[in-house]
Order: sequence, then structure tokens, then C-alpha cells
Amino acid sequence: MAKLHATTKATDDLTSQEILETLLVEAGTAGLLPTDEGRLLQYLGLEQLSFDFMNEVDWVTEGNAIPGELRAALHLDEKVVATQSGQGEKRTRFSIFHEVAHCVLPEHHERIFVDTDQTLSFWTKARFEREANQFAADLLFQGNMFSEQALSQPTSLNSVLGLAPKFGASYEAGLRRYTEMHVEPCALVVYERVPKKADDEYLEEDDYRIHYTVTSPTFRRDFFSSVSLSDGTCKASEIFGDSSGWVRSNVIEHELTIDREGKSPWHFETEVFTNSYKVFQFMRRPIPLKHSKKS
Repeated sequence: MAKLHATTKATDDLTSQEILETLLVEAGTAGLLPTDEGRLLQYLGLEQLSFDFMNEVDWVTEGNAIPGELRAALHLDEKVVATQSGQGEKRTRFSIFHEVAHCVLPEHHERIFVDTDQTLSFWTKARFEREANQFAADLLFQGNMFSEQALSQPTSLNSVLGLAPKFGASYEAGLRRYTEMHVEPCALVVYERVPKKADDEYLEEDDYRIHYTVTSPTFRRDFFSSVSLSDGTCKASEIFGDSSGWVRSNVIEHELTIDREGKSPWHFETEVFTNSYKVFQFMRRPIPLKHSKKS
């Protein structure tokens, strides 16, 4: 008979996925939407407080100056998660999830974490902050639950717009998650409004620039990872096309042409949506050249 040896897996050897699943189950919020940050904090023995950080919270930085853009902080000795007062509900929840990540992830052994707009951004270059943001997103979307539910529906912005509120997620966070986890080739171009100069106030239509691009793995393989505007900016009507229905909450279908140097351009079916702050253009599938129309 073979000899069996029992081993105990060290906490530091657990993957982030194992930690996530265990935390959701043990805190009693697995499968319950939206993810209950209160249960997570209670399970971890953390208290959540709200501050105006500009009024100086001494324990946060242990005597150092508090950065003006501070949005959240974790003090493990005090067992406190602090968030900036006046933030929106969705932003506050994500900030809490970010600090919970610092609390439970291996190697995140600092006693104090302070987080700003930069560290809470998905584009941060700091490894620990990227890990915390990814874990926070996994808490928000309950691991693969959001993607599995979204992918069971038609490939469309409408699938995300109907599902994101159930998870307590912003449309932008839901669209980004949907695209980057999709099994089919698809991409999301996010535009932001360009602030007007004083002498441009008379202009009726705003200018937009590309903020970022998100692509699914298969889209990156078959097409590209990002796009740019040849003139740097464009008008909203150029993104939405000739449709007169481009208002908040409407999803507009519009064909998009993307030029390639020395090669025939690509043509894509797209859906366009705005949340009033940004414009989201979702590329669903390429259109054969002979069937495309000028866009």
C-alpha cells in the first residue's frame, strides 16, 4: 500500500483566487449581490470610518503630510479602513475592497496603506496596488460570476448595462470587465470630453479624445491592442454617427472604420453608449469589406 503524507498549505502559498473564494464564503457574501462590504469588514475585524482627510488624520501617515488626493487608507494596528467623505457609493465600495485586498493578500505586510487617485487607478505601475485593484475588482464581480452571467447573454453593451447595477458596479467598470474577460474578439474604446477653453464656449459640440482601449485576448491576437485618433480629438457626432438618438442611456449602432498603414482598413460593427461623463464604443465583430458602408 502506498504511504500517504498529510501536509498543511501555508497561507502565503494560497493563490489570490483561493483567498478570494474563501473570503467570500467565510464572510457569508458568496453569491449574494452586490458583494456586502460590511460583512467582509466584520469578518476581518475591521472598522470602516469616513473622514475629510484634509483635516489631518494623524494615524494615517504617522506624522507625514497627508496628500491632498488621498481617497482611502488602511491601518492594520488600529483595524480601521478609512475612506474620503463625499465620495460616491460605488467609488467608496471599491476603495473599501482595495483596502481589504491589502489586508488579506500575501506580501502586503505594511501596517499602513494610503491610497490616492493614482494608486486606485487600474493603470498604476506599483505591483502591490495593481494586485489590490485586481482583487478589489474580483470582490466586486464575485470572481467569474459577472462574466459567466454576461457571457450567457448576447454580445452587446445592453447585456452589461442590465447586469452591472446588480453587482453594484459602475457601467464603466462593468464594460471594462466584460471586454477584458470575453472569449470572443471584442474591444472597448473609451473617450473622455476635452475641457473647453474660454474662447471655445460658443462651440455647440464638445471635443473628445481617447482615454483608453480595452481588448479581449482573442481580439488582441487577431487585430490590435489599442487605437488612436489621427487628429487627436473628434466630435461626439463622429463617434455616434448621424444618429439623433445619442443621449444618455441609449445604445446606438454605428459602423467604425480603422485605417491601417499600407493595408486595407478594418470595418467593425460597434455599439456606442454615454454615461454623460464618457463615451464607450464597443467593437463587436468585423464587417467584410464588400458589405461595409462608409463611416
